Amino acid sequence: MNAVLAEQIGRADRPRCRVHRDAELRAWHDLLASIEGDEWQRRTVCEEWDVADIAGHLIGQAEDVNHLLSFPRRYAKAKRAYPGVPRIDAHMMVQADEHRGTPPAELRTTFDQVWARATERIATGPALMRRMSMTFNGVRMSLGYIHDILLARDLWTHRDDVCQALGRRFDAGPYAGELVAQVMYDVIDGPWWGDRPAVEVELTGPGGGTYQLGRGTPVGRAAVGAVAYMRALSGRDDAPAVTGDPVAAEAVASCRMPF
Repeated sequence: MNAVLAEQIGRADRPRCRVHRDAELRAWHDLLASIEGDEWQRRTVCEEWDVADIAGHLIGQAEDVNHLLSFPRRYAKAKRAYPGVPRIDAHMMVQADEHRGTPPAELRTTFDQVWARATERIATGPALMRRMSMTFNGVRMSLGYIHDILLARDLWTHRDDVCQALGRRFDAGPYAGELVAQVMYDVIDGPWWGDRPAVEVELTGPGGGTYQLGRGTPVGRAAVGAVAYMRALSGRDDAPAVTGDPVAAEAVASCRMPF
C-alpha cells in the first residue's frame, strides 16, 4: 500500500467536520446512558479525572462555545486555581471542577443539551469569528480549527479514555479513518515531526492507513495500532507497541503533539 502524503489528505471541510462531530455526540449519548453506579468514579488515564470528570470537562467545552464570556472567565480562573500548570490544561481542569458532584442523570441531560446547541453554533458561526486565533501552549490556532477539528478529536479520544476506564471495547466509529487522517495531517504538516527522518508508518486496525511522516525518502517503515498511536501522540501512552525498522519505530514512537 502506498504511503499517503499531507497533500493527499487535506483539511476536512466544515460540513464534513460536522458529520464527525455529530457521530461522536451520538456515541457519547449512548455511552453516558450505559454508565451506572460507581462506574462514574472509575479513574481514567487523564491524571486526576474520573469518568464523571471527563463528562464535566466535555460539557465545559460546549459551554465555552455557547457563551461568549465562558472561556475568558474560566481562562482567568485557571491561572488563579492552578498556578504553574500550563494555562489551557488548567482551563480544562476548571471545566471539570465546575461540574464535579453533578448527579449522573443531570450530567447526561446537560451533555445532550449543551452539545446540541454548540454543534449548531459551530456549523453556522460567521467566517470572521472563525478566523480569530489564540495561542495554546505556544501554538497559534484559529477558532475554526479548534471548533471543527479539535473538538471532534477531543470527544473521540475521551470516549476511548472512558471505555478503557470501564474495561469496555472502544468502538472507533464509522469515521475513525477520517478522524485519524486529520491527526496525521497535523503531524505531517505541522512542527511536531521536527528533525526526525522521513519514515512510513502503517496504522493498523480501526481508523488505519499508511502514511509518510517527514519529507524526503523514507529511511524505514514501522507499524502500530491506529487508536494506540492516537493515545501515544496525545501523551496518554509513552510506550506504544511500535514494530518495524528500529530507526523508523523510534521516530514514530517518540513524536508528540497537542490534542
